[in-house]
Amino acid sequence: MKLITGQIRPTKGVIKVNNRDPFKERKHLHGFFGLVPQETALYEELTGRENLEFHARLYGMNTKILKEKIDSMLEIARLEERQNDMVSTYSGGMKRRLLLIRALLHDPKIVILDEPTLGVDVQSRKAIHDYILELPKRGKTVFLTTNYMEEAERLADRLIILDTKIIEGPGRILEIQEKVFPNSIIEFKTDIKVLNSGVFENLLKNEMPGKIISEKVLSKTHVLLQIIFETSNITELFEKFISFTRKKGINIEEFTIKRPTLEDVFIKLTGKEFRE
Repeated sequence: MKLITGQIRPTKGVIKVNNRDPFKERKHLHGFFGLVPQETALYEELTGRENLEFHARLYGMNTKILKEKIDSMLEIARLEERQNDMVSTYSGGMKRRLLLIRALLHDPKIVILDEPTLGVDVQSRKAIHDYILELPKRGKTVFLTTNYMEEAERLADRLIILDTKIIEGPGRILEIQEKVFPNSIIEFKTDIKVLNSGVFENLLKNEMPGKIISEKVLSKTHVLLQIIFETSNITELFEKFISFTRKKGINIEEFTIKRPTLEDVFIKLTGKEFRE
């Protein structure tokens, strides 16, 4: 983030933002970025509206359209009823929403979000997520850091996994998942007699490489199986497996194909030990 915004000089390589060097030409990129810092960097002795007005003056915004723009942003953040209250009286979620609309007030091209939902309630997190997802549709680039894996899965088109250095990426989530976990797991319920017949062992040995990793007896007649296959091609796996079970007359219930989550990927790449 500091490299992109020109706060530090690269040790090697070249960074270009809008075809300019952000370190050498920072003044030409003034207003190009909108930043939501990890800290709630607001003036708590001012009201929500006054915080936005002060920010607008720093960026030299047109005063003729300012009132209408601020009204619109406060409505988006659902803060219109609290706009004249001191920010010191706001909840954590309200402060986060105010930070987000403040960063967008001057209509930046690149929006930088440093853990934008840190410590907020579920309702505020959803509202912030919904708004972030709209930004690319308005032609904006969103650069976001997060420690919440489900947040990255929901919001990211492409991601980089960092652990003191880049350990994976940039890439799309599915690409990274398939690279780190080139396997797929299916879970299904079937007749226990089928399991005892050895038909699945023959399938896994001769036709679809894999192994049974879990057998959970549900009743005298049914068992819940998990099978891991040596493929990340879910479509091909599904078609082959269903074709096989139909051909053999095997009744399948509660069929699910499981993929590793982004959290699974992160833990595998970084290890399970605690971090300072």
